[in-house]
Amino acid sequence: MKYSFLAIPVVLLISISCKGPRSEEAILFDSLEKLPSVSVKDAASFSLGNENILLSGKQQELTLETIQLFSAFSAAVKTETESICLDNPVDITKYPFASKQHFQLENDGLEINQLQFISKDKLGITLLYSIKNVDKSPKITQFLFQANTDLKPSILMDSSFGSNAADQVIFDEVTGIFTAKDEKNDWFAVWGTSTDFSMSPRDSDCSRDTSELGTSAGFEITVELAANEERVIPVFIAGSDQGEFTAIETFADLRDGLFSDWDENFALIDSLQNTSKIIIPEEEIQEAYEWSKYEYGLFQVGKDIVNGLESEEGWKYQMLKDFSKQYVEKIDKEVFYSQNDLIQVDYQSVQPLLLDLLGIDADIESRVTYIRPNLPKEWKEASIENLWIDDNKINISISSNTDLISLEITQTQKKAGLSIELPAEYSKVKVLGKEVSNDTKDGYRRILMTGDHVKIEAKK
Repeated sequence: MKYSFLAIPVVLLISISCKGPRSEEAILFDSLEKLPSVSVKDAASFSLGNENILLSGKQQELTLETIQLFSAFSAAVKTETESICLDNPVDITKYPFASKQHFQLENDGLEINQLQFISKDKLGITLLYSIKNVDKSPKITQFLFQANTDLKPSILMDSSFGSNAADQVIFDEVTGIFTAKDEKNDWFAVWGTSTDFSMSPRDSDCSRDTSELGTSAGFEITVELAANEERVIPVFIAGSDQGEFTAIETFADLRDGLFSDWDENFALIDSLQNTSKIIIPEEEIQEAYEWSKYEYGLFQVGKDIVNGLESEEGWKYQMLKDFSKQYVEKIDKEVFYSQNDLIQVDYQSVQPLLLDLLGIDADIESRVTYIRPNLPKEWKEASIENLWIDDNKINISISSNTDLISLEITQTQKKAGLSIELPAEYSKVKVLGKEVSNDTKDGYRRILMTGDHVKIEAKK
């Protein structure tokens, strides 16, 4: 089947001088150090995505909500003496909207990093391959990229969506774009690099097996590197089930919007990093809380905790422990593929569950924050910093042992009310060092306060 290509003019400036400042693309790699990260222990369980797109597994399968684009993709470099497949990274690091694979090719005088980046709302992905010559002499290296297409309905679609057929790929020398199409459907995948690189179609020796109805195509770029010079080669991949124009338009948006997309995502994560920061004894649960913020945004205190579910004592803590196991590696894939409201609710509940263990709730209209510590017996200390409840920023620290419990609270809105509730067996209560009397109700002592700083100690 023949079909047309749509030429989209795109300008992406890439610095090529080793003596000048590092390119903008190279600086993106540096900025990763400022993002929260986690090491991926098992490449087979790796996933990176959002509600629109998912990159997963060691083969790096790429899927939209409606269609699969690639069953795999691979990269390689050729030196004067050998061809090296980039399929065995030294380490994989995951960030909230990106991931990095590091390849150390010491015997060949090269250091290579692959950065994978997903924008918030575009049906595509950007790959950046940083190739650095760590030798003292210049090198000429070939970079090869190979895509294995498998355009078919994703597993989220039923049989009415379309019947899978063979894929065809053509390369347009004018636009420098590869386009794959399913023969019977308007399902497209497009990929290519920056217009600043000259590339030629060529299959890589490192390509993986294609599916029965899929196909494979790739390109080669020659890179000249001075001593200690670094070049970054971008690869843009987009897809659509709405026709060729939509896919190529997304491809162009990815090329044009690389830095603005990155800045938008980076600014969001940066604003969330130190907001509502939990410190608890269990690192896995603490990490799950942080990543839940990056995935879903901040939980608004004052909403129904745990979606109104009632449970026996200890259930919420056990639920948190279960969710926290390999949370960061699994969350993107499980939420994307489940399309199950209950599973998504479970993951979104990480924040309210943990806040419930700290005993934090609020009545926004009455401007009262309620604190009834409900720490697991295993926890002796817990705290939260920069928790926003409407326009009031609160810090809370809690410590407890068999006979003593203490709370220290600061808030920016000193006229806002604080209602602290402690079990009735804590009969001796001091507020800011002074013993106070208080009533009990339903098995709890309640201390009502205002002010920007409150410290309470209670003994049995």
